[in-house]
Amino acid sequence: MSAPGKIHLLLHAHLPFVREPSYDRFLEENWFFEAMAETYLPIVQMLWRLHERGVPGTLNLSVSSSLLAMLTDGLLLQKFTRHLHKQAELLQKEKERNRENDDVMTVVEFYARRQDALIDFWESVCACEIVPAFKRLEEVGKLSLLTCVGTHPFLPAYQSDPEAVRLQLGVTVRAFEEAFGRRPRGLWLPECGYYEGLDSILAEFGFEYFFVETHGVLLAKPAPKYGVFAPIKTPAGLYCMGREQSSSMEVWSRRTGYPGHPEYREFFKDIAYERGRDYLGEYFMAGETPIETGLKYCRITGSEDKQIYRPWNAMRLAEDHARLFVANREATVTELLPKMEGNKVSILCPYDAELFGHWWFEGPEFIERMFERAAGSGTVEMASVERTIAEQKSREAAEPALAQTRRPAFSSWGEGGFGEVWMNDEVSWEYPLFFRMRAMQKSLKKAVAKSRKNAKIYALGRRYLAQVAREILLFQASDWAFMIHNKSAADYARARLNAHSRNVEMLYAEALAALSGATKRPDTSLLQELENKDNLFPWIGEML
Repeated sequence: MSAPGKIHLLLHAHLPFVREPSYDRFLEENWFFEAMAETYLPIVQMLWRLHERGVPGTLNLSVSSSLLAMLTDGLLLQKFTRHLHKQAELLQKEKERNRENDDVMTVVEFYARRQDALIDFWESVCACEIVPAFKRLEEVGKLSLLTCVGTHPFLPAYQSDPEAVRLQLGVTVRAFEEAFGRRPRGLWLPECGYYEGLDSILAEFGFEYFFVETHGVLLAKPAPKYGVFAPIKTPAGLYCMGREQSSSMEVWSRRTGYPGHPEYREFFKDIAYERGRDYLGEYFMAGETPIETGLKYCRITGSEDKQIYRPWNAMRLAEDHARLFVANREATVTELLPKMEGNKVSILCPYDAELFGHWWFEGPEFIERMFERAAGSGTVEMASVERTIAEQKSREAAEPALAQTRRPAFSSWGEGGFGEVWMNDEVSWEYPLFFRMRAMQKSLKKAVAKSRKNAKIYALGRRYLAQVAREILLFQASDWAFMIHNKSAADYARARLNAHSRNVEMLYAEALAALSGATKRPDTSLLQELENKDNLFPWIGEML
């Protein structure tokens, strides 16, 4: 018999698409390598341990389409394997350097054991592929896989162009099917961005449930009887769940959240900033800029005078925090259950996946201990959202009176809660560029259609049309506005926006020249370059 309370731990995995085949080493590709080595692989390792030990429970994982493209890209996976071995080589240097310092050597040896286990797991168990590992974990019930919209656009910003929204959703479904062999049923809305009527478009693509920020549910009309503690049904017949705030604050809060405890590892003290170029080697340098190595020897400490990291203390603390987290959810369930009129208490706990392991190094340990603590609870269980939605449907089918429709409110997560991070004066210039590109895309589509009688020219035109679509999709990623607003890699974000806009403009001009037939050998150099670099969604031409 299942527990009366359900903890829906939902990790949202997403990275902006970065792939630079012309560079052996590219700074921003390191975002992917860090996430793989510190978050995605450790979480897979952790779930396999739970499975092998028979610990019950399911983790919900949404994977964005752009991240899926990277997770299945042969070049990036090959580079990642090299990255793991480069880290191992640096660790050998660190062993030699710190052999007389017992405190530092404890941390170095901890990292070395972890690195050896990670490389062995990646090469021997995963065979240097992670998507098949996700599939196997879903088959044994440890993962419930869902998806996220295309390249992660903030959809409220594009609501005036429903066809652009539909293309992103079409890409979403196809990318998930290609990776996992089935259509996705659940959807993480990028930045939890929802606008009224979006559920109808989602229904067109077969989605059954999605998620919004807390106030997206609490401000729904009419007001939901059980707040965020039960799924609500939208006018289009989809189910929607909202984030539960107290569980979020325990982890997310910069001031009081668990990851800020002085005993945990300090994220901002990487040895890349303490060693010279000659020592680090060229792999951990991008021009004159050090690339983080992942080797950090300090704990947060609570002051500028950082003290040495103590891995075993930190891991024991993560266990204590996991016990506290589950105990607090048990208390919530116990308090709410008498008011739920026979319904179970659903607690949605969504977080960026990269928080666990990358930003909060001990995060995967926290999750593992949370599963263990919940397994002996009797009050709560680590539950699949998909299963909860299926149970809700069954109850409503048996008692139609339970199926009351609510309209979620326009909302987002992040600062302000109503889209301010992605729609503000700092980034207002990007949206006119988008609509300009869309006008060129529509014009090019008409020109390609007119060339249908010439098979060779038509086929070339279709290639241009596909690449223009890729560039526009990449332009729409919400990451760029987020980086600009938060002044984090803002220059790179602006460069990406301008590059994709410029690429569309040049592709458009090159395509029109080719379609005109003015030359027997049209210049396709830019097309070929971008097809090799921005190569995600190879089937997108079929959707245009």
